[in-house]
Amino acid sequence: MKHILQVLKFEYLNCIKNKAFIITTIILMLLILGTSFVPAIIMDIQKSEDDGEPTGDVNIIGIVNNAYDDNTLVEKIFTKYYPHSVVQVSEESVDELKTKVNDSQYTFAVVLNSPISFTYITKNNSLMSEETMTIAEAAKGIYRAVNFEKFGVDYERTATILDAPIVYDTVTTGTDQTKNYFSTYILVMILYMAIVMYGQMVSQSVVTEKNTRAMEMLITCAKPTHLMFGKVIGSGLAGLTQLVVIIGTALVSVKTISMKSLPEGLSDILTMPVSTVVYALIFFITAYFIYAFLLGSLSSLASRSEDLNTLTTPVMMIFVVAFMIVMMSMTSDINNTLMIVCSYIPFTAPIAMFARIALSDVAFYEIIISIIIQLVSIYLLGMLAAAIYRIGVLMYGNPPKFNEIIKLLKEQHKTNKAIKSKE
Repeated sequence: MKHILQVLKFEYLNCIKNKAFIITTIILMLLILGTSFVPAIIMDIQKSEDDGEPTGDVNIIGIVNNAYDDNTLVEKIFTKYYPHSVVQVSEESVDELKTKVNDSQYTFAVVLNSPISFTYITKNNSLMSEETMTIAEAAKGIYRAVNFEKFGVDYERTATILDAPIVYDTVTTGTDQTKNYFSTYILVMILYMAIVMYGQMVSQSVVTEKNTRAMEMLITCAKPTHLMFGKVIGSGLAGLTQLVVIIGTALVSVKTISMKSLPEGLSDILTMPVSTVVYALIFFITAYFIYAFLLGSLSSLASRSEDLNTLTTPVMMIFVVAFMIVMMSMTSDINNTLMIVCSYIPFTAPIAMFARIALSDVAFYEIIISIIIQLVSIYLLGMLAAAIYRIGVLMYGNPPKFNEIIKLLKEQHKTNKAIKSKE
């Protein structure tokens, strides 16, 4: 334990004193603080628009009425649907409308071909635009008004009935997936990026030590098990320190800056339950150790930095697949069979089980079983990583193939048994 603590302390201090580590932390904190002001700016702009204050050029909508005799009714109803725009009914040709839209004299133009058909003319048709739906509602309103008048029905009273807003409340007896989705999405993304970043940090550290021959000196001062556990735990604590600082900055900035400017419903969506954050930290720790041991041990087999990607890519692909499964399941059934299975596989359990806990009701015994499986896997992977690390210390040249690693591990196991039997 003394040797592990020594290696741990060295690795931890080496990480947090690293200039790149410090600069990255500061940049991320500043980005979070800067981003926290964005909701307030958006809400101020929205408020000025709602209050009728000018926010730029006046929007003019060109309308050509080829369907009805009454232009006043067309203008009145389109103005109801576009209260912050100027509705201009004219007798221009389609080509004239196109020219004015293209020159930005009109925001867009509409030709009412018949009571139930229209042509929408726009300069840029956005993929997310809902303009045609609003125009269709306006055209439908004109059609109703004309026909109600024809049959002697009061349109204003009827419109009040047809457009009556329905008020409803939702009572959720379990986990509110709608409310927790956004915060879970953020934490899953942070979990994914943190594991990738800190796992690569361990890999790079091991390769650097091997390239500088520092590893050969270290192996004479401490056992491979002590070096591997000390290195992984030290780097993990440094990563956890950075993560706590960044998440802490995010929580404080959201609470003190962003929340004050957001409507109650939206601020509820951004709120992260304390239990969710705690589980995120638990599964970050388990995921980090699982992947750090694997990446650290495989990195010890690389003689050059160029060989690192070849050795670590298969491991990282497993984590990428787990991440994709979770992302797809979050938009459908979070408790599908694949997600349940992934919740108990050590390499996918941290991210899969966390998403299930955050977005659904998972029995406590299921969470405990998943965590126990991960802890046992961490211990076994740690011992395996130490054995591979011992092999990789003095191994140079091309990285060994998988079957060669297995063969070397078996030979090492036989040697250790022979030594123990002699003792």
